[in-house]
Amino acid sequence: MDTIAALATPPGKGGVGIIRISGDRAKQILEQIAPHWPTDTPSHLLRLASLRQDDGSLIDEALVVLMQSPNSYTGEDVVELQCHGGPVILRKALDRVLSQGARHARPGEFTERAFLHGKLDLTQAEAVADLIEAESEAAHKLAAEHLEGGLGDKIKELLELLVQCMMLVESALDFSHEEHVYQIEKDEIKRRLDKVYSELEQLSARFDAGRRVREGIKVVVAGAANAGKSTLFNAIHGTDRAIVTDIAGTTRDFLEEELVLGGVSIRLVDTAGLRETMDKVESIGIKRSLEWTRKADLLLWVVDSSQPLEARVSKELEQASMLGVDTFIVRNKCDLACGLTAQDEQLLARFDHCIEASLGAEPPEGLEQLKAALEEKAIALTSSEGVLLSRTRHYEQVIKCMRAIEQALTALGLGAEHELLAMDIRDALDALGAIVGKVSTDDILNRIFGEFCVGK
Repeated sequence: MDTIAALATPPGKGGVGIIRISGDRAKQILEQIAPHWPTDTPSHLLRLASLRQDDGSLIDEALVVLMQSPNSYTGEDVVELQCHGGPVILRKALDRVLSQGARHARPGEFTERAFLHGKLDLTQAEAVADLIEAESEAAHKLAAEHLEGGLGDKIKELLELLVQCMMLVESALDFSHEEHVYQIEKDEIKRRLDKVYSELEQLSARFDAGRRVREGIKVVVAGAANAGKSTLFNAIHGTDRAIVTDIAGTTRDFLEEELVLGGVSIRLVDTAGLRETMDKVESIGIKRSLEWTRKADLLLWVVDSSQPLEARVSKELEQASMLGVDTFIVRNKCDLACGLTAQDEQLLARFDHCIEASLGAEPPEGLEQLKAALEEKAIALTSSEGVLLSRTRHYEQVIKCMRAIEQALTALGLGAEHELLAMDIRDALDALGAIVGKVSTDDILNRIFGEFCVGK
């Protein structure tokens, strides 16, 4: 592989800037740019070195460490130059490294090499990115658990059971001509397949909790035009991000901001108010509002309690109640005389959470109660026991594996040809193996020869 190099700290001025080099030429490049570097320096020893241009002029006095293969992040020889964090220094140092035969690393290439050299599985490699991107305590905790191998170990445990199933089937298939014929062990295969399926079923059921931890909970503020949605959005976020006027239809597109409640990331979305309109732009905004309400994890539905619900709002509330989306009804303008009809009250009573508020008051009434309820709900939506899936890629592969196991169990029950059973188990292996890294045919055969002593 090529030797790669890149700036490993954010661009700009700082106390320290780190340049990372990885590959077969890393040590040679170090010796070229730091001419007085002692060649007998032990691996992983941090020491001061003078980085110099080809003509001997000084670039910087830096702390330098050589981490020799395989005991490094990438599994290759790795050099890190801890320079002073000036942009000119870092540019000159990196240019010098590149002039000695390294090339610019692609985004994520250091972690890619860590995976290729067996230092990380795919779930751990993805966890590195998640750890960097984490904006809440919950997201950080989940990424750290994945980086430590929590998810990968669980997947490998299930892969082991599938590999055992495959060994039993392949033994009956490929070596039936041998002196000791291996008959298919249906009960043993079924027991293992049932175990894997049950574990995957539990994993898939917890996916939404993991996704919400990683991506944030989508909390959508919805309701009629001029009900107080933007006022609520600003109050929860603590800014004047949304324009607030007494003119209906001010918000024509969605606004999205992030905040953290109870250690959980919240993606708060303000939407255009629902009403009948001939305005083309506002109509597009309303259409987008409805799309957001259907993909929300939690709805904050703001109702102007001083007047009856409009027909369109009632229709959408009916649909929200039938879809089962978690919904908080915020009955705004409770300082005014109630204008809701008996039918409106019956509709609102369908929802478990109803908070009375007067968001235009000083200070806003009901806001603290709503924020406390929102925090409690955010924690509940992200709480789950056991290993969590957090990426759609993982979830999709788990579902594929489950479908393949269902087919394998059907084939087993019908007494289908061993070849068909083997295909279904192979599909299950491929799907699950894609989460952490592929399981090859050689893996299966090596286990058969090693554990079954076939062919002697």
